[in-house]
This record gives sequence, C-alpha cells and structure tokens, in this order.
Amino acid sequence: MLSKNKQQGLTLLELLIAMLITGILIVPLVYGLFNSSAQSISANRDKTLASYVAKNYIAELQLDENWPSVGRKDSEVELANREWKIEHQVIETSEPKMRRVTVKVLYGQDGTFTMTGFVGKKDK
Repeated sequence: MLSKNKQQGLTLLELLIAMLITGILIVPLVYGLFNSSAQSISANRDKTLASYVAKNYIAELQLDENWPSVGRKDSEVELANREWKIEHQVIETSEPKMRRVTVKVLYGQDGTFTMTGFVGKKDK
C-alpha cells in the first residue's frame, strides 16, 4: 500500500535554488555572446573600410595619366577620419599595355586586406 504523504514534484525552495543556479550559469554565456558580437561588428567595419581604401587606390591608379612604375611602394591615405597604411606592388604582365597591381591595406593590430587589380596604359 502506498503512503498518501509521498511528495510529488519539487518544493518551492528547490525550484528557487535550481533557478538561481541556472541564472548564475547563463550570465557569463550571454555576456560572452554579446561581447563577441561587438568585436565581430567592429572587425567587419574595419574590413569593409579597408576594402573601400583598396578599391579607391586601384581606381586612382587607373584614372591617373601616369602609368604606374613596376615595383613596390608604401603610402598612407585618409578615409573615415582614419589613416590607412597601404603597400602596393606593380608587376608587369604578358600584355605589354597592362600591369597587375596588388594593394595590401593594413588596419588594426593584425588586420590586412589584399586586393588585385589591373591598370592599362593610356594611348596618347
């Protein structure tokens, strides 16, 4: 025969303790999630701006009247109230009136964005 006083379920105290433990464990997880999201947004913004810097630099070389000389060059440019360091390398191609330009934009501590484009020689 079963006793009628047998407990079925949790007491209020047990339920509160379980909720407290769950809350203590969830707080660091939520904090880490939001912190990593903020860092990711910042990194994506920097990478997007670096791509704009590289695209603008290649476009300027394409529009310039002077054909870029073969070799490596370092420079700086300002965009979005920031200074961006640029390393570009110009290489001859098999086409005599075409040169390949590789632009590397340095940002942040370890960030780099690389883009390759082509510049054609203008007939005068």
